[in-house]
Amino acid sequence: MTLDEKSERRGRAFGRRARFSFGLVLLAVVFTLGVGLGATLAPAMPPSHSQAAPSPAAPISVFGEAWDVVHQHYVDPSAIDDQKMLAAAITAMLETLGDQGHTRYLTADELRMHAEELSGTYTGVGIQIEERDGNIVVVTPLDNSPAQEAGIRPGDVLLEVDGQPAQGLGLDEVVRRVRGPEGTSVTLVFQRQGQQDPIQVTLVRETIRISPVSWTMLPGQIADIRLSQFSSGATDDLKRAIAEAQAAGAEAIVLDLRNNPGGLVNEAIGVASQFLPPNSTVFLSQVRGGDREEYRTDASASPTDLPMVVLINGGTASAGEIVAGAIQENKRAPLVGERTFGTGTVLTEFRLQDGSAILLGTELWLTPNGRQIWRNGIEPDVRVSLPVEVPPAMPVGGRPLTEETIAQDAQLQAALRILQGYPAPGTSAPRPGCLRCE
Repeated sequence: MTLDEKSERRGRAFGRRARFSFGLVLLAVVFTLGVGLGATLAPAMPPSHSQAAPSPAAPISVFGEAWDVVHQHYVDPSAIDDQKMLAAAITAMLETLGDQGHTRYLTADELRMHAEELSGTYTGVGIQIEERDGNIVVVTPLDNSPAQEAGIRPGDVLLEVDGQPAQGLGLDEVVRRVRGPEGTSVTLVFQRQGQQDPIQVTLVRETIRISPVSWTMLPGQIADIRLSQFSSGATDDLKRAIAEAQAAGAEAIVLDLRNNPGGLVNEAIGVASQFLPPNSTVFLSQVRGGDREEYRTDASASPTDLPMVVLINGGTASAGEIVAGAIQENKRAPLVGERTFGTGTVLTEFRLQDGSAILLGTELWLTPNGRQIWRNGIEPDVRVSLPVEVPPAMPVGGRPLTEETIAQDAQLQAALRILQGYPAPGTSAPRPGCLRCE
């Protein structure tokens, strides 16, 4: 017999005085167990239906029962927000699956933003921002954007968005507030280092095209090509970057996949096709029943044969891990950095009736040799750590990297040392820096 059933029967048998005595005993037990002063426990509410003992119930029925209990009995009805409770419940349910950082729930607004990111276009003011030590900091204004025209600079700290403090909102919420319908305006307040007074600007939102690829030339005629995500058009942008680098005299390539969260699988295949021979295996897909399908590089692609090194870290995920694993196992180039995140599942979008969606892992991605990426990640050939407080040196807007910035990035330094062992293109001399070449 449960404690609730005992108290209910005692209440019926002995009346109000017995229930009061039981309440005192129960309160004494609470203090004995150390719940602390101020803790008060009311008698248990009786079940909504009379029965001698609990019977098995469908989980969804129990959830509905809990939902009703909150709506009928919570002391502050104004605090009940159905949408927040629903989102929290679905999010918590998906977290039990163990596919952290990948399988997830998106509200209708979050789904719209997700689609914009993958499309490579969005409506906003044209600034790349990141969170540093609780502050929202400008990485760079995009070329020809409202933010660039207003004079926003890298390193500016965002203080306010339409009068609301930015600190404490979190990066996702700040992005949501800065974006909006085309033609509308947003007022931003920034603090610039070395300048006492804040800078306030009112910008008109417009459609922004984001290129996920940027590059710059490093010492020794080494092209540093950064791929930030596998959004729509990433392959075409990468082709242009490689062509520009070769036309500028590049003799080797550093492909920087650090902090690349992934994106579209067709773009992963397209990117891999720029470095691997035609019909090379990029990855294997395994469904829940165990059947596998092989995906290969584009048979008509013309990949570059420049020597290369790939940079990875714990922020390299999903499609970034596919490309890194394919390059490694096809022995095209060494990987330098740290183990990748380990999100090797194929996400399928399931729309829900309120406009929200579940992005659910429905297949596993495996490397060409059949290694499971999920929860394992991709191990680098050369392990080099980077302190948390040191941001990776990445080309932004085509601007050259300073010697100081390069010197602080131990992973980039390791890549350069490896590539210095390669011969000039077109020669057949040994390549002592190529760790996996045969």
